[in-house]
Amino acid sequence: MRLCELYIVDYKQFQDFHLDLTYPKGHSKAGFPLDKVCFIGANGTGKTMLLRMIDGLLKFQSPKLKHFIAKYYDGKNFFYLIDFYGIRRLVNTDIDDEKNWRKEFIELVRTPKLEKRNFTDILDDYTFGESFDLMDSVLFIYSPSESQENKLMNITDVPESNVNKALQFFGESMYHTISNDSIEDFWTLLIYHIKKREEAYSNFQNLSENQDKTIKELKKLFNKENPEILKSLSEIWNKILGKAGLYFDYEAAKNPIQLTDNLKAYIKHKRTGETIPYNALSTGIRNFIFKVGHIYSLYFNRSIAKGYLLIDEPENSLFPDFLYGLLDIYTEITENTHIFMATHSPIIAAQFEPEERVILKFDEEGFGVKAYRGVMPVGDDPNDILIKDFGIQNILGKKGIEKWERFIELKILIRQAEDKTQKSELLEEYMEIGNAYNFPVQ
Repeated sequence: MRLCELYIVDYKQFQDFHLDLTYPKGHSKAGFPLDKVCFIGANGTGKTMLLRMIDGLLKFQSPKLKHFIAKYYDGKNFFYLIDFYGIRRLVNTDIDDEKNWRKEFIELVRTPKLEKRNFTDILDDYTFGESFDLMDSVLFIYSPSESQENKLMNITDVPESNVNKALQFFGESMYHTISNDSIEDFWTLLIYHIKKREEAYSNFQNLSENQDKTIKELKKLFNKENPEILKSLSEIWNKILGKAGLYFDYEAAKNPIQLTDNLKAYIKHKRTGETIPYNALSTGIRNFIFKVGHIYSLYFNRSIAKGYLLIDEPENSLFPDFLYGLLDIYTEITENTHIFMATHSPIIAAQFEPEERVILKFDEEGFGVKAYRGVMPVGDDPNDILIKDFGIQNILGKKGIEKWERFIELKILIRQAEDKTQKSELLEEYMEIGNAYNFPVQ
């Protein structure tokens, strides 16, 4: 099930706010929900708040909005969730003349002092019950941009955990928050997967059809259908670690045996083989590998019919070169998942199709926020994304603007100069500025 549209009547900076999360007219999927979404906009436009609202709406929990109408698609049918005066109803969109019906309800929601009783009577004519079981077996993951305490800074060896915790920890919970505060949960989850694999191998050995096989044959057959979590994780982590000259040495990992044992697995330097303590890694790399690792471990060896991944500022403290292909990594480690991101990075935004970019801007009066579509094509120059979609008037600093103005002035002066010596000096300055700032020299 996916969120298609959201109408918010009166909540903080979202006044009469309409969010369309469907493909536009002319697209092959026109009218159907976007595969992935990227929110961009200036500070204060509500990107983080919107992520939290959507997280709540997708779980059919109250996002603390006063009045809202949300449209969903469950893979077969469209329907609305209406919340007004604390009354919540699911409304079937198979009703004739849906456009007029929707307009009628939006106008009702906007009507001041509409009596609760009257609204209830109207809703009862359209609703088809409140069966909120549409979220069964759906995985929800929310990753905020920051947490109350950065526990990653306190790791002197590996995150604290043990086999006993792992065996008690992992249930069937489908709601997870991934942050610096959840690092111990991630390490516990790794231990759980390791011990479950050991148990599965023991059961595999005892199968009657495997009694006459050699150990080598058994391991080959078992490994084919049962991947190792640390080996698989290293392939994901090393895409980023490799750019920093590092790698995750899963082969040297010391797996826990006793109930009080912890998992010992480390990052190492490619050239020297030196072990790098986790708290000695750069902030960006450390945050990224644990976030990605935790998300991956939640999907590992599970059949996820539907998933939702909401990430606030995935670029947090990462070097720009590490951001290229970041969306591909998140897409690769998740399955059947609707991805939402909020970012200040044009490099991240450029990895989304223009219709998947939602630009949040204050209206002319500065009181309310409106949503707009992106315009620049996927994979475009991030500078173009900055100017056209982020709305940055000029990507040059103060000194750069001064040099640009001088560059344009020199172009005119060169044409006007009659003295050869003066013309040569002007041309030399023109070429020097052009080459230094990569301005178009003509």
